[in-house]
Amino acid sequence: MQIKRLQSPLLPESKNLLAICFLCLTAFNGLILLLTLFTAFRVNKIAERKTTFAQLVNGQTIYISEQERNWRYPAVIQKVVSDWTTLTFNWDNKLVGSEETDPGIQVGKKRIPTNTWFASLLLEPKFAQASLPKIAELVPTSVFTDQLRSTTIISYLSEPRAIRLGEWEIDMIATRVLVDRSTGRDERIPFNRTFTVEAVEIPRSPLGKDASLIEQKIYEMRSSGLQITKMVDFNPQQRR
Repeated sequence: MQIKRLQSPLLPESKNLLAICFLCLTAFNGLILLLTLFTAFRVNKIAERKTTFAQLVNGQTIYISEQERNWRYPAVIQKVVSDWTTLTFNWDNKLVGSEETDPGIQVGKKRIPTNTWFASLLLEPKFAQASLPKIAELVPTSVFTDQLRSTTIISYLSEPRAIRLGEWEIDMIATRVLVDRSTGRDERIPFNRTFTVEAVEIPRSPLGKDASLIEQKIYEMRSSGLQITKMVDFNPQQRR
């Protein structure tokens, strides 16, 4: 009688090994996918934290927002336009924050209030140089004798419109009010303009708190990193 030897087939064993390897590889890839998703989730969470708080040494708490270098808050752009307008056309014979008489600053043969000169720091330098003599023509000498006062009422300030990266347009509707203190009569002059504003580098004072008051004021005026480069009459028809 012949006894047949039973041998386990090789092919089924090979299939089992391949199946085990496939399962291990699938599990490993699944683990990598989970780690990738977890990492992406953490990165997105960090990226969403664009605004945070910082506390200064004087106890003041401020917002810090990480943005592109030429990006500016719309409210900051509006404030620059508003500040320029009020500082330029709010006239009396006193220095702001004091009872001292404002001697004014000479521009050619005319004088302008000190605040009007500081406002010119918000203009692009060549634009400021061209604008100051024209503004000086608007300032009557009676401002410096306290016979005439001027104030500005801003009734509308649009949201800034981006022209290109770091440059915006903004519309303003305002009224200049001139009051003759000797007669009580007033004159109301519309001042409706479209401003072009651009982002510039924010200057830093090398002397810091040791700088003179005038120098500190100059750097304060430029601290927004913005300057006005153009002004034209506001035409609402072009905005429709």
